[in-house]
Amino acid sequence: MPECEICGKKVDTVYEIVLDGAQMLVCEKDAKGRDVVNAFGPDAGSGRARRPVSEEPTQEELVEGYGEVIRKSREAMGLPVRVLAERINEKESTLTRIEKQETLPSEKTRKKLEKELGIKLLNKEPEEKRFVQSGKNEPPTLWDMAKKDEKHGE
Repeated sequence: MPECEICGKKVDTVYEIVLDGAQMLVCEKDAKGRDVVNAFGPDAGSGRARRPVSEEPTQEELVEGYGEVIRKSREAMGLPVRVLAERINEKESTLTRIEKQETLPSEKTRKKLEKELGIKLLNKEPEEKRFVQSGKNEPPTLWDMAKKDEKHGE
């Protein structure tokens, strides 16, 4: 019988979560309020204990220097970390780690930050940067990407 990696409780159904960048298997109680990646066990497919699976966007990623973007926006609004944390219902320590880029914000936290600060934290890759090879069904090789960079003078 699996154990919760947070509280040590033996459970039938475990939930895979990402907590501060680490994947963990936890009980239902410790999974509450967190982004659940997957569920395993007899109750996982019943709909009773399973939470929605959060999917990462395939062609979107956090902007480079996301911590600085958040910090500068917060400071421009004259908000201390404590006040911003209260406004978006997050821990001050979590926001501090996000601003220092020691951890990635969850999708839920990212959306709250974007809304509260009026910023965008996701980059959408332009079509030409996706390195999709026309006529081929396999991913590009390093050689293909190097040739593409030479053509663009990068």
